[in-house]
Amino acid sequence: MTENYRLALLRIVAGLFVSAGMVSDDAVIEKLPRHIRNAVLLILRPAESATRRIIAIFSRDMAVPEYVTPPKRKRAKNKGTGEKRGSRTPQFCLIDPRKYFPELHPNRRKPRRKPKASGSTDPHIQVRLGTFDGEPDFILWSEPKAVLTPEDEVSAKALYRRLLALKLALEDMPKQAKRYIREVAKRKAAAPGPKSVPPLRMGLPPGYRRKHLHKVDEILWDCHCLVRHEPRPPDRA
Repeated sequence: MTENYRLALLRIVAGLFVSAGMVSDDAVIEKLPRHIRNAVLLILRPAESATRRIIAIFSRDMAVPEYVTPPKRKRAKNKGTGEKRGSRTPQFCLIDPRKYFPELHPNRRKPRRKPKASGSTDPHIQVRLGTFDGEPDFILWSEPKAVLTPEDEVSAKALYRRLLALKLALEDMPKQAKRYIREVAKRKAAAPGPKSVPPLRMGLPPGYRRKHLHKVDEILWDCHCLVRHEPRPPDRA
């Protein structure tokens, strides 16, 4: 059954490459319109979440090895001869993004922005003109920022690497299952804390939508039920 889901996700990923104009691995597009990037992310997030659960199912029959701390690597003195970071083959992330609960971090504050120059176009920056003769100051508000539109071009490099990493992971499940087993062993050997939490988070999976908008939503829900050993609920009317 998981093989059918894997093949279905491969077809979905191929469709995402076509939608983004990245038909082949060599056709790297630097920028995309904002509405196309958002449409691809709407399907990419649940597809990544479903892939993590398929990898976890593939690794069930594998024994968890004893984790051994790897030796520290020496950094190369000449950094200019090394390979660029963006040219390496992207690795699929096996860890679910964690939920953020504001009630658990009541003292957390948002970082303050650095003050901008007086000629800034930020609408929150105001310029005061004093006369030093007892008269009130005049407040001049700067012009508002430019309105974002769906046709604005945004960077597509990170999106391309995520799509490529997802495609490579679906094409080589045994390798990803071994990576997952090593990650589980590493987290079991870690001290109690955030680094000891299982790769798949509790509760609903990332990218889950109660209302299914795409075929990937059904695949994600089925894979989530399989990895949790829960029977699938009856279809909604």
